[in-house]
Amino acid sequence: MADKPGARPVKWSCTVCERSDGPFAPSGRCVACEASLDIPTATEAGALRQIGDVANLVGLSLRTVRHYEDSGLVLPAARTPGGFRLYDGQAIDRLRLIMKMKPLGFTLEEMRILIETRSRLDAGDLDEAEERELRDRLAMFTAAATEKVVQLAEQLGIAESFVAQLQDDVRRFGD
Repeated sequence: MADKPGARPVKWSCTVCERSDGPFAPSGRCVACEASLDIPTATEAGALRQIGDVANLVGLSLRTVRHYEDSGLVLPAARTPGGFRLYDGQAIDRLRLIMKMKPLGFTLEEMRILIETRSRLDAGDLDEAEERELRDRLAMFTAAATEKVVQLAEQLGIAESFVAQLQDDVRRFGD
């Protein structure tokens, strides 16, 4: 393959040792540094899973899981020596929460705020004012989710009425 005229060659260097010679792993580390890493296969929360396993487990596409990672909603707990993402139980729980929020129309930013709120409440060690603020925020999300469920129920009622009307039309005009 011919180089483009005027294009400068890319100079790579390892993100750990800064060597620029030799082959590199997808992680940006040289093969020697990549091989020296101790990649965990489990965390205190349990086994780590590759992105494909996680996607299948929660019913999302790989692309969607990556999108949520790029958005900062879910982060891999580690990476394999080859650069593959490894997710823990906490990441899987976050994906399941996101899947519950999405049909209710919550934005990525709202999802991020709720995830952060829940994480801070779970972590504990909050002063009284901060805990009250986080609980109030959680209550606001509860109210918003409840309102969205009411709206969806109204839309479902309209849709069911429409289906019943069509079924009546089929009986009336059918066979």
